[in-house]
Amino acid sequence: MHLPKANPRRRDWRAVRMAAAVFGIVVPISAGLHAEDWGYSGTHGPRFWAKTPGWEACAATAATERQSPIDIDQAVADKELTRLQADLKETPVAVINNGHTIEEEYRAGSSLTVGGVRYDLKQFHFHTPSEHTVHGAHAAMEMHVVFKDAGSDKLVVIGVLFEVGKENAFLSALMADGLPEKRGAQVDAHSRLVNLAQTLPDTSQYYTYAGSLTTPPCSENVTWFVLKGRAQMSSDQLAAFHRVLGDNARPVQKLNHRVAHETVSGAK
Repeated sequence: MHLPKANPRRRDWRAVRMAAAVFGIVVPISAGLHAEDWGYSGTHGPRFWAKTPGWEACAATAATERQSPIDIDQAVADKELTRLQADLKETPVAVINNGHTIEEEYRAGSSLTVGGVRYDLKQFHFHTPSEHTVHGAHAAMEMHVVFKDAGSDKLVVIGVLFEVGKENAFLSALMADGLPEKRGAQVDAHSRLVNLAQTLPDTSQYYTYAGSLTTPPCSENVTWFVLKGRAQMSSDQLAAFHRVLGDNARPVQKLNHRVAHETVSGAK
């Protein structure tokens, strides 16, 4: 789908896939494949992702032992973990349905610092139900906030779990003109700004572990921070997202030899 070139925020589907390939996130491009060549059910579902050349990590074999998502059940308390230092600024609403999720590319200038390394905020997107589970239970929805180290292919992703409750003002602003319902469709509202800081629960309380992308090519280059606190959303908001996304959650993967860590109460 080609869109007007006059607006730099609007881009055709090929450009979206190529940009995603550069950052290694959400929508891969591989060996001439198209976005419709993978999905979440049937012969295009997660069990078949690894059959595509370049996506072998999705098989979660002995050679790939840090796949995501996981069930967070027995995390080890770690007194060394401190509050996530995020510098988040406003960005114009410009969301796209890429065929697998609803995604917003974030305007440059926002970042997260982990271990003295700055990771630039690239985008956020959604999964219904949540991909990560806690003690075996899914949340209603999960938002992934993706940051990338400019000097390497390393990614840091913050997972935000949503439960049904009060209407979420951040989501209301994001979806005020509706969600793009068809693959390649976009909603641009440059006069309306959103800031992720508005919806992040307490960033001093989280689980963290070494993992991977939850979509092809399932690259094992992600450090995950799943916030303990839950954001709220109304039942109508959940219904709107689920109507567009369907069930787009990869099944939980084996923990193998990994250990998930968690902050202790009162972390600075």
